[in-house]
Amino acid sequence: MLDVRDIPLKEFVDSRHKALDDDLAALRHSNEEEGVPLILAETEEILGILLSLTSPKRILEIGTAHGYSSLYFARKLPEAHITTIDRNPAMIEIAECEFASRKEGERIDFRIGDAMQILNGLIEELEDADESQKYDFVFIDAAKSHYKEFFEAAEKICTRGALIVCDNILLKGWIVEAEGKAAHRHRTSIKYMKKFLDYIRSRDDLETAILTGGDGLAIIRFKEQ
Repeated sequence: MLDVRDIPLKEFVDSRHKALDDDLAALRHSNEEEGVPLILAETEEILGILLSLTSPKRILEIGTAHGYSSLYFARKLPEAHITTIDRNPAMIEIAECEFASRKEGERIDFRIGDAMQILNGLIEELEDADESQKYDFVFIDAAKSHYKEFFEAAEKICTRGALIVCDNILLKGWIVEAEGKAAHRHRTSIKYMKKFLDYIRSRDDLETAILTGGDGLAIIRFKEQ
């Protein structure tokens, strides 16, 4: 369970969050007011540092919601191309409007449908592609029970120097909470998330950092060969 101090500490950190611009600040506020899932402010700042350090050209995002993170990636990196995937009809309609209303939307390839089907299609598309056509940054923020499948598909279309970031790996603290209604309701996600974390730790060809910032992040890169 999260310590009682975590709430004021989170509020302290969030109060010092600085948005990239007023448009993204307003979009974050409206998403939060409506209860729309989006990256936490602390997560955004960690991603911002990673993006600045790696300067990816092609970003793959699994899990679009209303499009906040896609727009953040596009605005943070004016030369980057973003492919984002979602299947939720309620999210899709709004995300399409958000992308269409901003110039950054021209660099966002919105793929609609089942994530694994789309990923398998991308694997076929990029089968003979050179490194410049593959993804050098991946952000996984979709169905928590399928992170392993998403990761294994994504690595087939990544450059060897790619960074893969997985969000919400702590599942709001349920990952360590054995009892309670919430933990029981999310027991499948908890089970598969633990298996995923054990899996990435077991692979000798990966370097992995597990962070508790935001709702937990796994930052993964392939070791130099």
